[in-house]
Amino acid sequence: MCRYGVEDMELPVAGSHVTMPEGLRRHLTMDKRVFKHRGEFALRQVGSESILVPIKNRVGELDSVYVFTPVAARIWSLLDGRDIDAVVEAIGQEYDVDEGAARTDIGELLDSLEAADLIGEVAAKLGE
Repeated sequence: MCRYGVEDMELPVAGSHVTMPEGLRRHLTMDKRVFKHRGEFALRQVGSESILVPIKNRVGELDSVYVFTPVAARIWSLLDGRDIDAVVEAIGQEYDVDEGAARTDIGELLDSLEAADLIGEVAAKLGE
C-alpha cells in the first residue's frame, strides 16, 4: 500500500491505465515563466484586428508589422509581468475556454512571438 492524501490506495499494475486527479494534474502543468515585450511597440485597433507596429528600430520595415486577432492582442496585453498560468487563467475566464485549450493556444502564440523576437523570457522574481 502507498499513501496518497488521506486514502490508502494500491499501486497500479504495470500497463494499467491510471487517471490523475484534477488537482494534481493542474499542479503538474504549472508554468511560472514570465515574458515581456522586447522593444517598444504600438498596438492599434483596426476593425476587428489589431496591428502591432514597432516604434523604434524596425519602424520602416513592413515585415516588422504584425496583425493580431482580438485574442492574440489580449494575450499581448497580459504579458506585463504575469506568469503564464495567470495569462492562461485570464484568457480562460474572459473567453470561456477550458484550461488545456487555452494553455496550448497561448503556448503556440508565445513560441511565434519569441521566434519573431517580439518577446523574451525574464527571470522569475525571487521568492516565487
